Formats: sequence, structure tokens, C-alpha cells
Amino acid sequence: MTKSVFECYSRLLVDNHISDCREEYMSRFSPEEYVKRVKESGVELSMVYACCHNGNCYYSTLVGHRHGGLKGRDIFGETVTLLRREGIVPVAYYTVNYHNDCAGRFPDSRLVDNRGETFRGRYHFTCPNQPRALAFYREQIREIMAYDIDGIFIDMTFWPDICFCDACREKFGRPFPEKIDWSDPDWVAFQRFRESSLAEFAASLTATAKACRPQAAVVHQFSPVLHGWLLGQSGRIAEVSDYASGDFYGGKLQQRFAVKAFDAFTRTPPFEFMTSLGVNLRDHTSKKSPDELLASALTTLANGGACLFIDAINPDGTLNGNVYKTLGEVNAKLAPFREAVKRGRFRPEAEIALYFSISCCVARGLDGTALADFDTGGANNMAVRQNDVLDEILGTAEILMQMHLPFRVVRDLRELDGFKAVIVNNASFLVADECARLREFVGNGGTLIATNLTSLQDMAGNCGGDFQLADVFGLDFSGVSPEGISYLGEENILAPGRAVLTKARPGTTVAATLTFPDFPYRDPEHYASIHSDPPGKKSNFPGLTHHVFGRGQCIYLASAALLPRQYTQREFGKRLFARYLPQFVTASRNLPGSAELTLLAGNDPGEHLLCLVNYQDELPPVPLRDVKITLRLPFAVRQVVRVADNTSVAFAQTPDGFTLDISVVEAGEFYLLKH
Repeated sequence: MTKSVFECYSRLLVDNHISDCREEYMSRFSPEEYVKRVKESGVELSMVYACCHNGNCYYSTLVGHRHGGLKGRDIFGETVTLLRREGIVPVAYYTVNYHNDCAGRFPDSRLVDNRGETFRGRYHFTCPNQPRALAFYREQIREIMAYDIDGIFIDMTFWPDICFCDACREKFGRPFPEKIDWSDPDWVAFQRFRESSLAEFAASLTATAKACRPQAAVVHQFSPVLHGWLLGQSGRIAEVSDYASGDFYGGKLQQRFAVKAFDAFTRTPPFEFMTSLGVNLRDHTSKKSPDELLASALTTLANGGACLFIDAINPDGTLNGNVYKTLGEVNAKLAPFREAVKRGRFRPEAEIALYFSISCCVARGLDGTALADFDTGGANNMAVRQNDVLDEILGTAEILMQMHLPFRVVRDLRELDGFKAVIVNNASFLVADECARLREFVGNGGTLIATNLTSLQDMAGNCGGDFQLADVFGLDFSGVSPEGISYLGEENILAPGRAVLTKARPGTTVAATLTFPDFPYRDPEHYASIHSDPPGKKSNFPGLTHHVFGRGQCIYLASAALLPRQYTQREFGKRLFARYLPQFVTASRNLPGSAELTLLAGNDPGEHLLCLVNYQDELPPVPLRDVKITLRLPFAVRQVVRVADNTSVAFAQTPDGFTLDISVVEAGEFYLLKH
């Protein structure tokens, strides 16, 4: 009997964006060979291309363009049938917005950027607000959903650029703002318009697919969750997806945070994290090492997710058999860990919450930039879109991981039940209900660490002149420093960006103040040092404060001192978190900061999964030897089973905590804790 999508923790996608510029392209594709390779890879689910970015269809479309090299064959249908016969779950791949055929058929539906261009290089874009494009996509989705598939992945559900087409102007209903300014409600309203328009577009596509196959899983590309405001995504894209899914190319730290963000946003577990077998999508032949694939997959499983590997097909339609042999070997090593996570439906558990809102991930360094002159640099979902808020969150996450402090990402501050502490990085835009819940959380004994402009504006960009959480912070907003750099306390810890200026209320303890350079930041004529801008002018503005609110406490940081991924700032963050956050590892030996430690809770309330992933920058990893850890757990352990070989291992349970001795850890080890 075929499994459901939600039972599959090992998955595969063969990228197929092959043009039909030559008649031999895709002419040698064999569904039998394809399914043979899928079986060799050892996966449970295969995502099959129905239509690619070129707009080439691999099924019998009546409204679109069939790939010319197929000579009328329906290789999508043939492949789906064979996968089903072999007990492998078939899911369709479809693309929108990046769809060259649609853009060519309907020139009036193209996205128009601020230079009047409708494409960038090989990619021709359509606008989500254009009704003819939407109607075309919906019709193709109806065709695809007529096949015997268990789901559909809809790729590129984001804005390829800021669109200036007639449909966008008419729908917005007023002139576009002239410049980017995150303190201006008019600009924020325009960004919210982009987010809502995209969400409506995605909802329409989901509804179309569900109307055809109500039980099928419908998923939209959600990797833009980590790419900031420009791509126009919001949490509402996840709300019209059955689970969170997407591909990333930013390395270890990006993945370690992304899997936690996906767990927060997914409607139904497990989320799906996509890992390319290739070094990137621009290099067709260079592959990652088996050790890198293993480390990436273990990271996903250690956070309760499903692993999807991506390969690329050759232009003639053939596959590299050696790749699938290697992938099969990797999946064989993953099998016991994958089956353990699947059996218990394990998901991350933590006492610390890290807040993440896509709508707060803005780039205030762009303030004042004329919209007509703004150069996006080619918006896409493969690069890490730099912005100060996301960078600070990633810096915070890295410190937590190095300290082995398990945390969960939360997308809504009204969902803080079970947490003891929450960190909110520079979240300027908060709704009143979130602020009320934070106030209640701290008042009832919780710890809040907040930074920068947190709670200064509502979601529409309106500002009442003070923080919405001024009473919790014990501070009043006084403005923002004009300098592009600041220093914190006697140690002069550098923080990039403009610091927030505040006035402490009675009862608030000022632990450190702000210092600024003697001259304007990067002034070409006046400076203390030609290379840098050293600390000079000491101020009385609070930089780090502590305020008791009710039975809880709030620690406020006025600058982005947690942002730089550098030794000085990391050590400051570690001291801060060691003092105010609940600790998980109370003692350890030979446990480096590069190793990730997670705790997962399962459907059985008497079981937890302790995961240790030895993901180092250089692979294969140097094995960890003679590791000893003592943990503070909310339960008493009665048995420990090593997942790799299903054997019981010795441990100590004392009033001081749970202690585990581990002789060696290579790529990773999972331990089932029974209590």
C-alpha cells in the first residue's frame, strides 16, 4: 500500500529545466530508467516535473507548450504510473511567475520593473496580479491534478521584482510611493499590498488544486522566508500550503535556522527541507560530498523534518547512475535515524523561543532610496537576501547553537505557551495582540530579551511616538542615532547600524551605555582613524538595560551587537544568554560549539529524542571522542536507546541532572530517552 506524503521522510526531485532548442534534448528520457534510479536512491517520495521555468510541459497539455524533444510523449504520466506501481509516492512539480511560455503567450501579463523591463536574462516573468496569467496557471494546474498524484509543489510563488504594471497600479488604487522608507506608513502600505496580493494569488492556486484532488497535498515554494521583504512573501503563503517546503543554498547556519523556521510555519508535519546534490544550481556537474549530504540530512532529521534531495537531469534526458548509487548509500546510513523520527512523529521542544516574522525583515539601510532608482540586483530565491533584521536573528541563533541552548522559532508572539524565555530581534512591526501577550508573558514570570526598534510600529507602519512595550522595557523611545555605528559599554562592543536612543524609566537598571565615533560614520574628510571609526563620544543613552516587570524581567539591547558573527560579539552574547536564559547543558566535556544538540518530543508522552549532529565546516568531520554531557531535563530518564543500533546505553540520573557518556560521535548520534 502506498504511503501518504506525510509518512515520507526521504524524498527526491530531479530538476528538469531543459529547453527544446535542439530536437535531441529530452529525447532519450526513459520513465523506466528514471524509476529505477529513484528506487536505487532509497527514497519514499519522488517529485516529478510537469512544467518547468521555460514553460515546457512534460504531460499532455491542451493549453500550454509541450517539450518538442518528446515528440508528443506524456513522460510525466508514464513516470507517475510507474512510481505508483513501485510504491513510491508521486508528487508533481509546477512553476509560476518564472514561466517563459506564459510570459510569451500573454505579453500584457508580464511583470514590469522600474526600468520598464519584463525579463532578466533567461527568465521571463509574469505578475501575480495579472488575471490572464492566473487563469492560465489555474488551467494548467487542473490538467496536472487529473493525474494520479498525491500532491503538487508550486515553485516560485514570490515576486521576482517590484512590479509597476497597470494591474498592480490599478489594484493598489493610488500612486506608488516615491521612495523606500520603513518609517513611512505609505511605503509600508505598499509592501503590505505586495504581500497580500501574493497571498491571494497563492490561495487561488491552492483552491484550484484542492478542487480537483481534495486529499492531495498542495505546497508553495517557501524558501523566501529567509530572503527578506523584497520577494514579498509572508506567513500567509505557509497558511495556504499543507506543509512548509523549499530549497536553500546558504550553508550550515542558514539550514540550522531554516529548519526551525519551517517547523514553526508548517501546517502539517513534517516540513520538507530541500538539499541540492550539486554545489549550486549554476554548476551542472559538480556534486557535494556524501559527507555533506549526510550532515545536511541529519540536521533536518534532528529538527523533525523530511529530507528532499535535488539532482539535475542531463539535456538529453538521461541520469547519472553513480549519483543515485551514492544517494542510496547515504539514505542507508540515514535509515535508523529517519525511521526513529518518523515512528514517533518527533518535533523540536525547547524552553527558549526566537521570534521570526518575515514582515519585520526589512532593510532600513535603504531608507531614502528612490523607488525609480532602486536596483534589486536580480531578486531570486537562491541567494541570502541581506537585511539587518535577518542578519541579527541569524547572529542570535548561532550564539544559541554554540551554547547548546535548544530553541524553537515562533512566528506569532501570541503562541508562547510552554516557553520560559523569548528573544525578539528588532521586530519593529507588531500587532497589539502580540504586544499584549508579551506583556502577559513577562508579567507571569517569563524573560524577554528585546532589541532595537521592537514594538515601535504597528503592522501598518504607524508609530505612536513610543514603544508599544515601553512599560515592559522600562524605557521610552527618544529617536535613532544618526551614526551608522555604535559601541556598547566599557568593552566598546561594536554594533553596526543606527542605535536606538532611549530614556530609562525609574526602576530600570542601565547596565551599559552607548558610545559613538567622534565624527560622522565614514566621513571622508574628518575621522579619528583612516581605516576605522573608533569609539569617541560617550553618551548617557542606555545601551543595555534590565527591568523587572511583574514576576518576570525584560533585557533590552539598543543596538545590533548580536548581529556580527565575530568573536567579540559572540562572547558578549554568550555572557548575556548565560545570565538570563534557562540553561540546557549544565556540564560538558569534548562538546564543541559546532555540534548541534536538539531535543525532540514525540506522540508518546513518555519518549523524547536527543539528537547530536557533528556538522563541521570541514568534512568529513573529525570524530568527537570521550564526550560527556549533563543536561537539565524536565523528566527523569529510565532508559536510553542508541538509535543507530537500537541498543541500550548506560547513563546517570541524579538530582543534578541527566548525564550521558559517549565514546565516539562521527556524523551524528540520536538517543531515544524513555521516561
